[in-house]
Amino acid sequence: MLIAYLICLLAGAVLISLSLDNEAGLDGEAGNLSLLFSTPFWSFGLTGFGLCGVLMMLLSPPGSWIPPSAVALPMGLLMGWGANRILRTLARREADSLVRSDDLIGHQGRVSLTIEPGERGFVELNVRGSLIRRPARCSQGQLLRDTSVVVIQADANTLEVEALENAT
Repeated sequence: MLIAYLICLLAGAVLISLSLDNEAGLDGEAGNLSLLFSTPFWSFGLTGFGLCGVLMMLLSPPGSWIPPSAVALPMGLLMGWGANRILRTLARREADSLVRSDDLIGHQGRVSLTIEPGERGFVELNVRGSLIRRPARCSQGQLLRDTSVVVIQADANTLEVEALENAT
């Protein structure tokens, strides 16, 4: 029986590794019956069944009253169903990491190249997990490097920033 668990574990791991670059997201979307034809269900189900069976065979005491397959089978089904549900939920989400100029208004950043009166300098901002470096102007006068600023206006090419008040 250990060989059967190892084969299932290996087959599931191979299916998971082969499906890592599959971006179609079409598996298991036609209803509950389609779960039986879902690649994530079988991949994670076989892996869960094999892993649980191997661990039960190796770690359970000799003469245990519960057979390893009685635990491995429900665990495999549960892992396959759970993985299918999670992947289906993630496939429905829309990823939008595009940062538009309007998204920058109100964000805090720091001056990375001194902003002289009437001239442009550069400001660095962390927006949606990305470090953005944009040209900036300031109507207050000169802003030295490493000054904390907030974006008050943004167009396609230049940000309008003001210095943050330091509470010291």
